[in-house]
Amino acid sequence: MMSRMVARLAAMAAGVMLAGCSVVGGKAAEEPPFTLVSAEDGIEIRDYPALTVARTVVGDTERGPAVRRGFGRLFDYIGGANDDGQDITMTAPVITGTAERGREIAMTAPVVTGAAEGGWETVFVLPESMTPETAPRPTDPTVAIALIPARRVAVARFAGVLDAESIERERARLAAWLAERGMAHEGDWQAAGYNPPWTIPALRRNEIMVTLKGGTG
Repeated sequence: MMSRMVARLAAMAAGVMLAGCSVVGGKAAEEPPFTLVSAEDGIEIRDYPALTVARTVVGDTERGPAVRRGFGRLFDYIGGANDDGQDITMTAPVITGTAERGREIAMTAPVVTGAAEGGWETVFVLPESMTPETAPRPTDPTVAIALIPARRVAVARFAGVLDAESIERERARLAAWLAERGMAHEGDWQAAGYNPPWTIPALRRNEIMVTLKGGTG
């Protein structure tokens, strides 16, 4: 089951890309704020505040077409398909992971894709200045605005290509690090990519993350 999950994460990470970053990497998009709680052995514990997101679910299709359709819906939303006709700035990174209906997605990103009951869910995290009350209403009824609660996450950061091998390697490393310290987590493993595919691999910023139990964010 874990190998299937890793393969899904890698496929989703390869299928969605960030705009606005260069071939040599570097920060080129707004990133959700967080508080660094601790850093050790290349692993960080972070507190993220509540995040306002736009989300959609595409059902009854394979992952690839579903992600493309979901991304298209949300990209249209931030491009002006809302009641204000407002262009909304995208944020970074791209987060990929599984999601279940009735369970909040565990991290922040402009794009989150995951397997939802009856389909695949895609999520854009909206700019920090927006709330569920102030975000423009989507004109597409399949797009919804929601709030992800504040939470604490553990993050393993690494460079290189974000693929099934690197995802599983870093997931195992993070899982072992948490187990050694008796830190319980939700098991909602996610992969984050901060750069588009054309960025030099050695300069890419990637992360594997999981929500910690008992954290207040």
